[in-house]
Amino acid sequence: MANAKDMSVQYVQEDNTQDNGAPEDFTGTVRFTDKDRVFLIPTPSADPRGTYSSHDFYPLNLPKWRKVLFVIIVSLFSCAAGSMVSGFGSLLAFYRPKYIKAGADVATISGLVAYPTIFQGLGNLIFIPVANAIGRRPVFLLVCLIAILGGVIASRSTTLEVHLAGRMVLGLGAGLGEALPPMMVSEIHFLHERSTALMWQSGIQAIGAAVFVLCASPIAYAIQPENWYMVLIAVLSLVFLSAVFFLPESKYHRHLATEHDDTDPVNNISSKQAPALLTLEDRPTFDLINYKPRTLHSDMNLFVNAPEWKGIPETLIRMTKVFFFPTVLWAFVLNGTALGAMISISATQATVLLAPPYSWSSSSISYVNAGQIVVGIIAIPLLGYGSDFMIKWRARRNGGIHEPESRLIPLVIPLSMGIIALLVYGAAAQYSGKIHWGALIFAVPADFFSFVGINIATITYLLDSFPTAEHGPILILITAVRGFVGFGFSYSVTQFVSTAGYLGCFGTYAGLNLFLGVLGVIIFLTGKSLRDFQARFL
Repeated sequence: MANAKDMSVQYVQEDNTQDNGAPEDFTGTVRFTDKDRVFLIPTPSADPRGTYSSHDFYPLNLPKWRKVLFVIIVSLFSCAAGSMVSGFGSLLAFYRPKYIKAGADVATISGLVAYPTIFQGLGNLIFIPVANAIGRRPVFLLVCLIAILGGVIASRSTTLEVHLAGRMVLGLGAGLGEALPPMMVSEIHFLHERSTALMWQSGIQAIGAAVFVLCASPIAYAIQPENWYMVLIAVLSLVFLSAVFFLPESKYHRHLATEHDDTDPVNNISSKQAPALLTLEDRPTFDLINYKPRTLHSDMNLFVNAPEWKGIPETLIRMTKVFFFPTVLWAFVLNGTALGAMISISATQATVLLAPPYSWSSSSISYVNAGQIVVGIIAIPLLGYGSDFMIKWRARRNGGIHEPESRLIPLVIPLSMGIIALLVYGAAAQYSGKIHWGALIFAVPADFFSFVGINIATITYLLDSFPTAEHGPILILITAVRGFVGFGFSYSVTQFVSTAGYLGCFGTYAGLNLFLGVLGVIIFLTGKSLRDFQARFL
């Protein structure tokens, strides 16, 4: 067996090299294991700050406890900001009488749930390209402040119009909670641990959001619904202060096969020469003679990399390209359908539960989300560790080669659960006199589990499929376009229910999930060929 240090990083690509023999591009097929060893991809350096060159910040050398804290901070932002957007459905019962008395109709009031969704998409379109240009850290801090501002406006509003405006501002900042944290978390973890890290991030987000949403009705009943906002604003303020001190920049230059543009004077790594493949056992110790140590002060720098303003148009151009790729198109339509179904449930659950025969009180509506805590606990080991175990197992069976399609196998579980949840919810809402409210207690968190699982499975699949500069454009498409699709679903749900009934409405959503699941099987079987085809246009 060859020593790992004598082996160069191998991204497998058939007949796709330049004249100098260097790979021109790769599509995510990567040599991942060598018998019992798992390679560290991307390859780490001996620099405590993780730099191979003065302009190439490389965050993989963060200590373990810092990575854990990193994941907690970005997850708390996602769950607090996201809860103010998606968890508002439980509070509609408090605001609806006041706004109806002021002359607003039910559809307009429901816009408090629907419109922030489209602004979440707009926020991603605006800020992810900026994050690619100037770095993740300054943009994360900025959107924290925007979300706080939106929450303050909404909480202090006295009219529907001002309340809606505040929630739109809130959506503009909160939208990054779906795109920026996964991007940042994936950048500080190796390939073999990425799904687990992302699932921890989603799990913390799910459990935190469940707690915030679960407490929404009783908090609103006890201290007024306006002060529910203030509780979450306090959490966001804590996140902002924690991020100032403990959230370093995660952006680094992604070169083909982890190549580097400059010569490393210590390791003698020249242009277009990839570092050696390393395992955990071969990982270099930190070189504190030739490199500066990592300090709290160095991690607090607002701008680590020189701004790359050309990255904004480049990101938009790449986004336009990958938009039409079959794998990406399928992924964001599936995500949009899952998000739209979840928001539609949020927008209608108060109406269903307040009406006879369920006749829940306004202060109890949010308890229907209690199962989301269980979702967070189950989803972490099932979809996180399970996905990372799956890719290691399949790579060993495939001669050490990892194919991104392995990430799609665990998708069967959340997709099936989502179809069942939508049918159960539609039936329970349609035939409330014959079905116990326990069906809703199952359906609401089960659909949330479906959305989280679909989100993680498709994102990790696409990140593995495009391991160079397409991460930003892909995350923009997934989060922005699904926001637009979700808005369309949720905005029209009231009219859809009135014409087709709850079972007809949510049964249609279940049918769409089933159809997209069948397409997913085709993607799984033909994914490698599709990736080879897509690579021609990158």
